[in-house]
Amino acid sequence: MKCPPCLRLPRLCHFSLSLILFAIFCPVQPAAAQQSPKADAISGRVLGDDGHPLVNAMVEAQEVEARGPNRINRRVTTDDEGYFRLTRLPPGRYAISANAEGYLSASVSATEHPTQPGDRYFQPGASVSITLKKGGVITGRVTNTEDKAVIAVTVSLECVRDEFDRTIKAAWIEKEEWTDDRGVFRFYGLRPGSYLVRAGGRERQYQGVSAFDSDAPTYYPSAKRETAVEVKMRAGEEATGINIRYLGEHGSAIRGAVTGAIDFKRMPSLKLTRLPGGAQAGFAYARVEENAIKYNFEGLADGEYELIAVREVSDDDAGATSTPRRLTINGADLNDIELQLIPFSSLSGRIVLAADSPNCQIQQRRQLMDVSLILQRDDVPQSEPPQGQTDQQGEFVIRRVEAGHYRLAARLPIEWYLRAITQPGSAPPQRPVDVLRQGLTFQPGQNKTGLIVTVAEGAALLGGRMVSPTNGVRLPAHVRVHLVPAEPASANDLLRYAETDLTIDGAFVFGHLAPGRYWILARAVPDEESSKMPARPVAWDAESRVKLLREARTGKAEIELQPCQRIMNHVLLYEPK
Repeated sequence: MKCPPCLRLPRLCHFSLSLILFAIFCPVQPAAAQQSPKADAISGRVLGDDGHPLVNAMVEAQEVEARGPNRINRRVTTDDEGYFRLTRLPPGRYAISANAEGYLSASVSATEHPTQPGDRYFQPGASVSITLKKGGVITGRVTNTEDKAVIAVTVSLECVRDEFDRTIKAAWIEKEEWTDDRGVFRFYGLRPGSYLVRAGGRERQYQGVSAFDSDAPTYYPSAKRETAVEVKMRAGEEATGINIRYLGEHGSAIRGAVTGAIDFKRMPSLKLTRLPGGAQAGFAYARVEENAIKYNFEGLADGEYELIAVREVSDDDAGATSTPRRLTINGADLNDIELQLIPFSSLSGRIVLAADSPNCQIQQRRQLMDVSLILQRDDVPQSEPPQGQTDQQGEFVIRRVEAGHYRLAARLPIEWYLRAITQPGSAPPQRPVDVLRQGLTFQPGQNKTGLIVTVAEGAALLGGRMVSPTNGVRLPAHVRVHLVPAEPASANDLLRYAETDLTIDGAFVFGHLAPGRYWILARAVPDEESSKMPARPVAWDAESRVKLLREARTGKAEIELQPCQRIMNHVLLYEPK
């Protein structure tokens, strides 16, 4: 727009008035805000939870579908007004995340209430508003028994409870730093939860050396871990005076070598956890020493530990892991502890959408890349099952698979369900083999290929509530609801079985159900079984599946689900056994 002409005034006044009029009628906006959205860019603004713009916040866009060195990854910092622009983005879907000093990092969803993986991603041309929450602060001082400052001692935070006060069994080290010349430490940008604060020892063996590395840790206020006091942190709060009286007790060491499927160009990492519970006690990278791969942990208190070595997966390396070793420290070092690396296995194949699928008349058509696959171990407990994401063509690879027996599960769009899982036969005539009943067995380093996972549109959804038919009869504390196929031909189709636990208010919901007839029944779950996470599906075991089928048939509580049907008000009567 044109600025209004200036009045005829003396030269100095003329110049001053011109500047004032220009500022009023031609305001200058931040560069990022002035630019109109571009087809190859994702732009937006980052604000704090107080509404003020965050300067120098880091914003990242990561391409979802691509893998390896060709994967697009862009980073940019915000300007003085909190604006950013991620440019030169080829067409595709991108995950957006942001972080700033003193704030909690956050991933942003493209929809307010995402129900599918694809709902979280952005495409070039989008505009994004990001709000970061202020993190908490813990500060204190470390002194010795003579009340003198302990300088340059490592102080660590163990996160032991989440913001809902739920215990974190495998507690991790959230942050770590050294005290200054006054013995003072300060942690900021902390997420809500409860923390144990400790001084001494050396949790991360690859960091710099200090004079206190061989000491057993002293926990706040001046204790061993078993009697330590937790520091509760709420969003944005500051906990001061978290002072530690340092005990200076000598710790023990664990030393040894990594053997087996080693690669001198790629060093394995080692993770040491406490037992019981699995709280992290140490992390280190192995090193080459005397033509061998060695490791060393020190500053360890007496107790039970578990040690494992892992060489991570890369584009040109399948990776490897060792069998966990259980170790006991009782006032002395443990030397010559060998960890043998065993190569990881992998599984690859493709997802296909059944051509005869009904159309659920949804607004946004789902794509094969919205599917992720999960291998669930069914012979031993597993905390982190290996997963794989599909690409635009439905191809997938699941890496980091340890030797053992597995079942395949999937995260699907809400309108889809699993119809079949097959793999090529090993001998002529190479007929497809149904892997549902047998599962998948992996030997060390085995790479299974050619798996075909068939999905179909038309999934039904069933939700409701369980009630007691008699007033005053309380429901059991833990109940599991089962769906069992009512058609005789589907009795051994594991994809037709489903189970879920009742919520605290007696509600349940099943998704991704194949259309058809089902029996529905509820079973009380013993307290010791309900604490296991996750529960092993009953239908995986042939004998248990027969008993479940017999019990469901006797109960005669039948329901028929049509393609794309949604039922959320089903009432299930509780009948004590």
